[in-house]
Amino acid sequence: MGNNQNHSDLFSGLVTSEELRQQYLESGWLVSIPISVVSSHWLFTGEQRLDGGYYSQEAVAAQLLVNDCGFRNQELRKLVSDLFILGRFKRIYATDKTTGWEYLSASEALSFRPSSDEWLAKDQAPKEAQRHFAKQGWLLISASGSVGRLTLATERLEKFFLTHDLIRVVPSINVPIGYLYALLSTGIGQALIVKDQYGAAIKHLEPHHVAGVPIPLIPDNEQNLIHEAITKAFSLRDESNELLDKADELLHTELGLPKFDESLVPYLTAPQHNTLAEPNLPHPKAFSIKASDLEERFDGSYHVPTAKLAIEKIKSGKYKPTQLSKFLTDIFLPNRFKRIYVNKEFGVPFLQGSHLPMMRPYDLKYVSKRANEKNIEQCLIHEGNILLTRSGTIGRIGLVSSRLDGWVASEHLLRLITNTAVAHPGYLAAFLLTPYGQHQIIAKTYGGVVDEITADDTSQVWITDAPKPIQEKIGKLVVEAFEKKDEARAIEEAAIKQLEHRLEEAAKIHKQ
Repeated sequence: MGNNQNHSDLFSGLVTSEELRQQYLESGWLVSIPISVVSSHWLFTGEQRLDGGYYSQEAVAAQLLVNDCGFRNQELRKLVSDLFILGRFKRIYATDKTTGWEYLSASEALSFRPSSDEWLAKDQAPKEAQRHFAKQGWLLISASGSVGRLTLATERLEKFFLTHDLIRVVPSINVPIGYLYALLSTGIGQALIVKDQYGAAIKHLEPHHVAGVPIPLIPDNEQNLIHEAITKAFSLRDESNELLDKADELLHTELGLPKFDESLVPYLTAPQHNTLAEPNLPHPKAFSIKASDLEERFDGSYHVPTAKLAIEKIKSGKYKPTQLSKFLTDIFLPNRFKRIYVNKEFGVPFLQGSHLPMMRPYDLKYVSKRANEKNIEQCLIHEGNILLTRSGTIGRIGLVSSRLDGWVASEHLLRLITNTAVAHPGYLAAFLLTPYGQHQIIAKTYGGVVDEITADDTSQVWITDAPKPIQEKIGKLVVEAFEKKDEARAIEEAAIKQLEHRLEEAAKIHKQ
């Protein structure tokens, strides 16, 4: 930290990282490391932080840009009607949906298609239970783990009981909430949020960290344009989810499949003669299997009766089932290759398995096509490809839209290439998204620390062989849904980029 007590301005005496790096190079130090040098009086402002991340190059640059852009700045707390986080509480889950609220973690709340299998018991909920339900138009910010990620609450999210690990920002009439969302989603906003995180293994944010973020106020008409773009993006996401809901409902109706009910799984019940057993406790999820049915697999998860029940239900539907391989021309994993990452303008977007459930890919990287030309062709994805995560969290499904055509995808994503003469890719994706598909996929996983699934095992999943017209009716809804999802991403990213560029250009002009 450099000492420059003679200057009263907070940013006076700042030595840029580039200047310091050049000094090192000239002195013979062959290193290039990110270094920020700031005046020592920074240590005595705000929270008196000593962690280096608080003074990172990105955070310093963002603060300088906000100060230099020439627009009036206001702290976030002054532009909203409320900003709060809720206290921790012991989560007691209900066994019956009628006695519980559907519960979402932070990552689930921020996903494209929020859903959960966990129901929080209403009679065991905290006193301020109703405050856990967000209202349409609220801004939600992740406060633990990957901090600073945002979403806008829509009508779809209102029904969920949300975790305490989300900072709730309640809008006011002062500034459009879409503008605040876009500003905080820019690289500038993210740097100003993330610099305040604390913690070792797991990072955390507090409301006062976010409340103090400076918000540059561009002209009202420009704020409204940004707001309209953001709200349009979230409207498209809701439309996309409605299409997927409709496709799912149509699939069950047309195929004669009931909604999957896991309570019908034939687990062994607790012995009736056991006088020590509590009568109100749920019976254990234990099961038996014949030695002749082991199929050379000794891992219990492979034989869980949930998948077998799913197959039985499929076979009792309107149409005969067949294995997935019949509907595909190919199912494969590309080879691993050394990824050379480059700036956006020089590379191809690199899609990872963790990106599939997201509204838009966070931390999207770009790989060099030239440096990886020997391996990159087989990693390219094309419109209509079905993607399935084959390691880590198994069974996430994605359908490549026209906007993702030509992207590169990780080798951790299985590629399912549909034989369009006999099947519709949207129909196959819809089926694999149902519990009938998911339970079969998950049952076939193997591995210790990291779960895996092979292309061969995936190809053996049973799918209802519905007539092509029915497949197309369902499949077209799914294709349209994924197109809208990626259209929303493009609109949102364009608005964020536009705002970022506006502030950068204003700072350059103001400094001249």
